[in-house]
Amino acid sequence: MTMPRRFHLQRNHDVTGASGVGRVADGVLWPDGTASLRWRGDRASTVNWDRIEDAEVIHGHGGHTVIVWDDPEPVGWGNADMNCPHCPDGHTPPDHGQPWGAYLASDRDGDGQPTTIHIARAGGAHVAESDAQWILDRLNAARG
Repeated sequence: MTMPRRFHLQRNHDVTGASGVGRVADGVLWPDGTASLRWRGDRASTVNWDRIEDAEVIHGHGGHTVIVWDDPEPVGWGNADMNCPHCPDGHTPPDHGQPWGAYLASDRDGDGQPTTIHIARAGGAHVAESDAQWILDRLNAARG
């Protein structure tokens, strides 16, 4: 991993009665594997961990508090899309990350009806060959 990845702690049951339930802390997993955690609430504080697993053990309370990733997991270096000079960590998986949008192209047939639908990632993110294959597989799945 060469980019930071954001997460938050979601507490479903407050075992200690100290921080309440819901989104109780925001965090960042750093490229070197360390993690920073910023607690919300009236007594906010920041703590750094050498490993995110340690923070999970201490604050997880047996599964009552879980890590929720706000950023998608980068695709690994084994992916063919890693040749992209714009994505040092690889493209995000097509089913996670930026939302997808669809719109009609301006081309029309003899009756004036649209003939092309463009599908793109929202927010200006570019796509990879694997994204196109993922969408093609889903569009043609109904034929199976």
